[in-house]
Amino acid sequence: MDFGEALARLFVQAGRPTLRAASSRARVSAQRISDWRNGRHLPRDFATVEPLLLWLTSRAVAAGEADVLSIPQWRELWDHRVTEEGLDAAEPAPVLTRPYAGLATLTAAERALFFGRDDLIGTLVDTILSAAETGPDDAAPACRLVIVTGVSGSGKSSLLRAGLARDTRIAPPRHATVTPDGIRLDDADESTEPGSEPACDGGDRPPGPGTAIVIDQFENVFSSDPAVLASTMQQVAAMARDTVVVLGIRADFFGQCVEFPLLAEAWQSRCVIVSEMTRSQLREVITGPVRLAGGRIESGLADVMITDLYEASTVSDRAGRLPLLAHVLQATWTRRSGNRMTLSAYRATGGIARAVADTAESAWAALQPADRDVARALLLALVHVGPAGIALRVPLSPATIAGRFPPNVSSVIDVFAQARLLTVSSDSVMLIHDVVLTAWPRLAESIAADSGTHLWRQQLDADTESWLAAGRSRSFLYTGSRLEDARDHRASLRRSYQHLLSRENDEFLDAAVRGQRRRRVLVIVAAVIVAGLAIASTITAAISFRQAHDLTLQRNAAERAALLSHIDSMQQSNPSLAARLLLVAHGLYPDDPTVTSRIRGAATSPLALPLTGHTGPVYDINFDSTGRFMASAGGDREVRLWERVPAAAGYQQRAVMTGFGQYVTSVSFHPTRPILAAGSGDGRVRLWDISSATSPRLVATMSPGRGTVYMVRFAVDGTTLAASSDDGTVTIFAVPTAGVPVQTAVLRGHNAAARTLAFSPDGRLLASGGDDQVVHLWTTGDRPVPAGPPITGFPSITHAVAFSPDSRSLAVTGDSPNAQLWNVADPARPTPISSSLPNTTAGSWSMTFNRDGTALASARADGTVTVWNTANPSTPITRWALQTASEQGSVRTFSAQFSPDATQLVSGRSDGTIDVWSLPQTAPADRGGTITGMGLSADGTTVATVGTDTTLNLWSARGGSLTLRSRTPIQRRVNDHPRVSVNTSGTQVATVNNNGGSVELWDTRDPARPRRAAELAIDTRYTFPLAFAPVSPGGPTSGANILATGADDFSIRLWNTDNPDRPTPLGPRLVGPSDLIRSVAFSPDGSRLAVTSDDKRVYLYDLRRPGPDPIAVISDDAPVTQAVFADGGQVLVVGARDLSTWNLNGGGRPTQIDRRPEMHVSTLSLAPSRVIVGTATHELLSIAVTTDGRIADPQAVRPLLATTDSTTTWQFPARTTTDDVILTGGDTTGAIYLQTLRVDDARAWICGTTPPLRPAQRQAYLPHTEIGADCSD
Repeated sequence: MDFGEALARLFVQAGRPTLRAASSRARVSAQRISDWRNGRHLPRDFATVEPLLLWLTSRAVAAGEADVLSIPQWRELWDHRVTEEGLDAAEPAPVLTRPYAGLATLTAAERALFFGRDDLIGTLVDTILSAAETGPDDAAPACRLVIVTGVSGSGKSSLLRAGLARDTRIAPPRHATVTPDGIRLDDADESTEPGSEPACDGGDRPPGPGTAIVIDQFENVFSSDPAVLASTMQQVAAMARDTVVVLGIRADFFGQCVEFPLLAEAWQSRCVIVSEMTRSQLREVITGPVRLAGGRIESGLADVMITDLYEASTVSDRAGRLPLLAHVLQATWTRRSGNRMTLSAYRATGGIARAVADTAESAWAALQPADRDVARALLLALVHVGPAGIALRVPLSPATIAGRFPPNVSSVIDVFAQARLLTVSSDSVMLIHDVVLTAWPRLAESIAADSGTHLWRQQLDADTESWLAAGRSRSFLYTGSRLEDARDHRASLRRSYQHLLSRENDEFLDAAVRGQRRRRVLVIVAAVIVAGLAIASTITAAISFRQAHDLTLQRNAAERAALLSHIDSMQQSNPSLAARLLLVAHGLYPDDPTVTSRIRGAATSPLALPLTGHTGPVYDINFDSTGRFMASAGGDREVRLWERVPAAAGYQQRAVMTGFGQYVTSVSFHPTRPILAAGSGDGRVRLWDISSATSPRLVATMSPGRGTVYMVRFAVDGTTLAASSDDGTVTIFAVPTAGVPVQTAVLRGHNAAARTLAFSPDGRLLASGGDDQVVHLWTTGDRPVPAGPPITGFPSITHAVAFSPDSRSLAVTGDSPNAQLWNVADPARPTPISSSLPNTTAGSWSMTFNRDGTALASARADGTVTVWNTANPSTPITRWALQTASEQGSVRTFSAQFSPDATQLVSGRSDGTIDVWSLPQTAPADRGGTITGMGLSADGTTVATVGTDTTLNLWSARGGSLTLRSRTPIQRRVNDHPRVSVNTSGTQVATVNNNGGSVELWDTRDPARPRRAAELAIDTRYTFPLAFAPVSPGGPTSGANILATGADDFSIRLWNTDNPDRPTPLGPRLVGPSDLIRSVAFSPDGSRLAVTSDDKRVYLYDLRRPGPDPIAVISDDAPVTQAVFADGGQVLVVGARDLSTWNLNGGGRPTQIDRRPEMHVSTLSLAPSRVIVGTATHELLSIAVTTDGRIADPQAVRPLLATTDSTTTWQFPARTTTDDVILTGGDTTGAIYLQTLRVDDARAWICGTTPPLRPAQRQAYLPHTEIGADCSD
């Protein structure tokens, strides 16, 4: 059967849906679907037609139709059509010798290589044809103007050249270029056939119907002087009167574009967004060109490349990472074996990360030699060297760069931005990704070579800021040896790195030098006076007193700075010690806001207590099913049994089991009986009866396989015991209810040492791994057999495996810095979920999931325990990197295990210490992405969150803890950052996507099973305001559930949602804003609405009065991000660049009460008597609003373990129920935080989870401090 005939038949089976309905589901035009149904213009990418087939097939199956083709059968039909007839091209497919263009833009002549964007090409051509139908006599130029936009690196240029050339519905477009003098039409088009005439030139007739003029990289016009910019806009308008003009513009130039009505109208009405590619589309990008070249690609290589691309990027920058894939594809093709692209060839290129290094070196080579010193300094200024030399990206503002570097820095930034190594916006310049710091050897070596100097420079920045904040007080200046050290460092920096120090840095150091000279002069003068004028003794005494006072202040300031510097340096490398030192700092400086903010932040940070006893490495740790007992296996030939101390974080040693001939490798508790098994390097497995915890009794000794027994594990039902051996075998023992275990099977799948074992929690599978770099899956029972093919492709020894609690996922790691996740729900067909978990810094011998599968921990050989958030296994993200050694790599961690109740993570170290990490239960993992919105019911018992992974998560809040009730998919679009709001009773939730167009309304009366009740159609495109009223405003809407949404980007619509299945609009649209709306907020009584806008205003509406207009307008000097009502609705708190409060005067003209400048507010939330503030600089604060509307008592929170980056925006519910706890999220961990503001609570957490300071630590960090830190005060 022909594909078109089969599609027409499927339409009939699906109940004959309209083409319009099918178009909305398939996201292509109705005309294209009609063409497909008639066998014409079939897309070359199966991913384009697959959504339509899935929708039609589900309708047909639901209707009870028999003989419905499956998706694999549709794929066969599509493949047959591709092979037999070719698609969308009359000419035969070319034979290609270079299937991948690398970093170069694909041209029209290379249109055959352009894969994965058929749907986008169709959308763009549909838009062009629609614009072409607009008559020039009755339409404005903007109606014939089309905007194509996306982030840098998303593929706009290739779409505009190769993509448009692929669609035969339009004539080949003309291309034009932005020059310093305006728009220049190209002399000859790359797609024009030899001998033919061009469509038009600068003075000839315009292009004919269906043609277009394409101007790519139109953002370059904004670098022109104002006169050229104005004339260029006039040129574009003139062109658009005669023909369709397509402008390719980077998305980050949106702000400049909307300043011009011509562009703003086109951006709103005819805009095509080049978004992130799906996995299916990326697979076409990888496999399509090599098919055209007659080549082949090794099975699994495409999946590895896609996964690596995902791991080398974040959700927010993934759309712009296509050039890295393009580069590595070209490099892999050049290393092909015959005509076959192989995994080994891909690995030889260095993968995605190596593509960054090559690109970086090319950019470096492109610099003028005279610019390289500036470039080196600029790159290092964009790097923050953290504890143990770990480098992090930091942004610099354009103002800072302009003030610190010479004018030629702009050309340096241009080169690196063009190479897509820097992201440049109006607010900041920043390295594109952390991978640049490690994958580019030149930069990595510069960071490592002078890490001490860079750390000093960073401390100097902090000290300079403190000095400036204190009004340039002398007490903050360096003195003595610290000043001499600073002078040496400054001299070194000036020799090696020009421009790294700011003007303020130099002023700070110069002031310190002058102060030192002044003190020396005072000493000399005093000596002269004493020697020559005895009568002036009283004056001398006064001077001495002043000097002593100044020296005391200087010493105190220096000691404070030194203590805070110690704390800074170990926040990542030893947070437990840093927390204890914070207690000392708080005792010394109880009113210091910096110290207090960090103590609060420690309350949501993991902290560790050490257990000592072993004298050799701790190779394995295991808990019994109750969590009461823990066993540890050591290189000292001992097993130690520990019992948890009730209501405390620590453990007491109960017994030591000896008698091993070699090191002990592993321990395992029987799941239901008091039996403990241990494996050893002496080749034996020993079993103890631990009915008496203090007197274990050896009951059996077995000898499986030959050589070391690496791992022993009981099955989940306790009926079998498995042991892996050095000879590659896995021995199975049946465990009777009485007597000695009996060997029942020997599994011989490995051809080298079998290192690791794990039983799945559902009892179906046994996984084993070893030196042959293979993982085997076996059935369970007395005589297991292979459950599927071996899993291969690991880069090193598979030293650890762990099943997720649902038994569907398997984590694998080994001796290389790599950790992977596999889907083993069908063990006969295991598939990779992630081939490289992020931030895997070293090899590992241990992995473990927590009880609900939201966390995966791995003990790494560099001394860290890496914890990933696996709430969404397909997108694991790093939660913590935990360590207790001051220098990374000075000790190794061999083992890690979550306690059964998931409140602790215990790790074993190479020095014999066991670290007991207490995990804060006030910071549960919410999702595998960033939280972008939060909502809370009025009683505080229902919490709703949404995020970049487009799920609605509902939580129940009881007794200071959160319980997850459900995860529900919501609308997924492009670069998703949705918002959410919860009604007063918690029975309704509304969600809105940042791309606009609709609001989803959910019935949440059963939070375990939320029901999508309705979809509200709205006309927004770039805005997404959303808020439920706290109570009914009365009047005509009395008793109603009121929801405020955007009507369009410049007005607000109110809805009655009493019946969530049939929401109805209320009253007219609320109008007033002249620019994009940022947010909406109801007053506590629901009678008024505040709307904030980018037009730098807040609009106030009285909902009890009819009419669409505001009753008052508040103006600010910057775009207003958010506003909240305080003091019962009489005071409005406005967040913009400044934080301000306004007296609403009972409905009269608002008057300003107070203003705090330069706070750069991003988000606000109303607490009972305070306001919670999130800033653009990632600060988290609680601020009191006094009864007279004044801003007072700021209380800051600074996390002990850094979890923010440049993408972090702290999110809050519109209102919270307590002043003492901040409910927030939005950092890189995907967690929700119940962040306490009570310092006493934070002190209690530190005291209960960390050990007291040892004398040696006091001497090292507190040599002149007498105050205690024993938590007794």
